[in-house]
Amino acid sequence: MAFVRLLPFWACLVVVAAGAAAGQGAARVSIEWDDVLRISQTSTTLQVVSNPILDRTFNVNGKVFPNPIHTNAWASLGALEADFVRYVPWFPYPHVSVAELDPPLSNKSTSWNFEYIAPMFDDFMNQTHLRNHTTVINFSTQPCWLYNAKDCSYPANPDQSDFGYVRGNALKDPTATDLAAYYGRLLSYMMKGNFTDENGVVHVNPKPYPNMTYWEVFNEAEHGYTPEWYTHDYDVVVSKIREVADMDHRLRFVGIGGASPSWIPYFLNRSNHAVKDIPLDYVSIHFYAGCSNRTDPNTYVDFFHRADGFIQSMVNDIIPSRDAVLPSTKLDLDELGVIMPDDNNPNLPIDANLPDTYWHAAGAMYAYLFAKLSLHGVDVMGHSQLAGSPGIPEWNIPLPQYPSVSLLDWRTGYGNARYWVLKLLIEHFAPGDKIVNTTVPVPPVAPSNPFCGWVVGPDYGSVTLSCPSGVIDSIEFADWGMPTGSCGSFGVDASCTTEAKTKPWATAQCVGKSTCSLQPYPALGDPCVNKVKWLAVQANCSSGSGYANNSTQASPDVDAQAFVHTNAITGAQERKVLLINRTPAAREVTVPGAKGGMLFAVDEFTTPRGTPNGIRSAKVYDDSFYVHAYATVVVVLPN
Repeated sequence: MAFVRLLPFWACLVVVAAGAAAGQGAARVSIEWDDVLRISQTSTTLQVVSNPILDRTFNVNGKVFPNPIHTNAWASLGALEADFVRYVPWFPYPHVSVAELDPPLSNKSTSWNFEYIAPMFDDFMNQTHLRNHTTVINFSTQPCWLYNAKDCSYPANPDQSDFGYVRGNALKDPTATDLAAYYGRLLSYMMKGNFTDENGVVHVNPKPYPNMTYWEVFNEAEHGYTPEWYTHDYDVVVSKIREVADMDHRLRFVGIGGASPSWIPYFLNRSNHAVKDIPLDYVSIHFYAGCSNRTDPNTYVDFFHRADGFIQSMVNDIIPSRDAVLPSTKLDLDELGVIMPDDNNPNLPIDANLPDTYWHAAGAMYAYLFAKLSLHGVDVMGHSQLAGSPGIPEWNIPLPQYPSVSLLDWRTGYGNARYWVLKLLIEHFAPGDKIVNTTVPVPPVAPSNPFCGWVVGPDYGSVTLSCPSGVIDSIEFADWGMPTGSCGSFGVDASCTTEAKTKPWATAQCVGKSTCSLQPYPALGDPCVNKVKWLAVQANCSSGSGYANNSTQASPDVDAQAFVHTNAITGAQERKVLLINRTPAAREVTVPGAKGGMLFAVDEFTTPRGTPNGIRSAKVYDDSFYVHAYATVVVVLPN
């Protein structure tokens, strides 16, 4: 077997045969280059959330000094050259997200203040908007004093997070006129360069952005929004913005703000809108995967199981619900990522207790979502998020802010493996690419003892367990819900499990038989409504080895999608194959015609946490090669 010559020190590495690790055998990618399934309309991008790690300076006990990663962090954003970049100064940092923190009084100056808002917003726009890229701006946090909250206090320290700032479940003014007036003034300041406050004072913005492109209305149903309430306020707020700040109606709008996709049919039904010509340009959807163990790379396979559930929900439910009401509305998946258990623990060390492999696995899951959902016409896919960090007291960042979602290393400002996966996708794929028919047949799983089987929803089928030389003498594990891990190391997710009844049920169905079939739904009910579930079973044979066959199609260890990309500079047609290893072990892959081409990879041979260049390239010397654990690879075939 010939191998891809990956790095100059390749000969010094110990090469593990593909069959040595538990899992599927060699994967052979089958590509029909002339069978174009769709012309891609998918842009890969990211969101930037306000975070003190992105501040220009830090103030520690009165001593002000430059943020040592500021230049690298913002330059990293610009280097992506991404469109549809989302900016969300959200509620844990009220000074950065709310321009009027206190209610206006007629006998004193208003609290309108852009001292903490403008620097980070300008840094963002300098690296996106002023580089001729589109942006999606979302000042989603509404002033607390507009609501029926008794306490609207906020931290004096702008870098102190307050996850309790969003208070109140009803506007004091149910017509939303006051809410709309706030957003009208905010956008007038941003786009026109001035506004007049409640007391008649004019505020001037020295650096307006009159050509802002997209505005997203609110985020994740904060304040307990319902579809009906949200739709009403959307109409009032958007109408006011268009009246006072966007008179030419050039601004495009993104609706529902990552609230439940079940809102889509109501929100897109124009009969539910008081303003009949209100723009309904986009709706946005959020998805985060997770797993049961922060530090165990074997559990990171759960990222892909949960991604499979989200993909099926998109294909079977969400996209059809959009198409049935207003198919012209585009889909912006503007928060896609992983949130790890215990992520905001204030006692996390500086590495956030995340092994290097984590960054590759989380990046690979995003690439996997792109490979699958670009096939179904998703318009925008935003990797979440540019920056997060554990607490860094020496920089006056006392509390963590979701370090596992960060695309940057918070110590250097350079991209981690998640960042470089996004960069890889932006550089190699674009709207207009031809997506061609690509399959990776799942090789038969060799019989073993013990052996395992799966059923993944939402189109729940059955799994058949077989012991050809004996009978099934025990069920070692069985859970219907969201079990974690892989064969030999299964566990349960306490938020969705029926292990206490699934294991006895499977035992009664199978033990003492040479073969049995298990169909979990509807027999075991629905342990977590509105979530995609799966059944995992591990069994033993009395003698010999056993195997399992699923009635639903199993997923390959290495997934693939081929594209024909038009080079923007030369106009040449380039054949490219995106490969994603969903497992914690190297897998052998065959891509017909790859010999003589080039390979670009984000894998264990690139620095995972923070580097100025996290994509390696190598010439391909054979059609068959190895894709390393949780790797994301693009193979460019020779012409």
